[in-house]
Amino acid sequence: MTRKSLEHLNCGWAQAAEAIGDKWSIMIVRDAFIGVKTFSAFAEHLSISRNILTQRLEHLIKHGVLIKRPIGLGSTRQEYVLTEKGHALFPIIVALYQWSDQWVFGEGKEPYVLIDKEKRQPLPKFEVSSKDGRTLSMADVTVTAGQGANENNRKVTEAIAENERLSGD
Repeated sequence: MTRKSLEHLNCGWAQAAEAIGDKWSIMIVRDAFIGVKTFSAFAEHLSISRNILTQRLEHLIKHGVLIKRPIGLGSTRQEYVLTEKGHALFPIIVALYQWSDQWVFGEGKEPYVLIDKEKRQPLPKFEVSSKDGRTLSMADVTVTAGQGANENNRKVTEAIAENERLSGD
């Protein structure tokens, strides 16, 4: 089954979903964060079929999330390593993990706990903050057209602004 591409949409959420928005890709990125590097280790750790794993690794490489490099000088074996772009996914992986702990498993039933190595304390709940440190919810945020906006983006943000004006937000 071929997934429909979102590449034609001029939207950050669509492009993030295009690059990462697949359960196996998320699990591969998670495993890369915890130190899994080889094809065989990913396959064993995830219990994923080899053809799906190959497709997802190639997809993540294509989108610049992983690079493939020789394990050692002169080695024919390869490893998969997070790029800077891949490392930038860390807050998203943590937020998904914390969401799942709260809404899927429930407090006190978490299968893993993320610990700050230095302080030996669980990570605080991930929150979106303003520049001055206030915690923000979606109700505290609006969307405006950015410098890369196309005509459709402008129409969408104008409709959002009109809706907010009419509702008094």
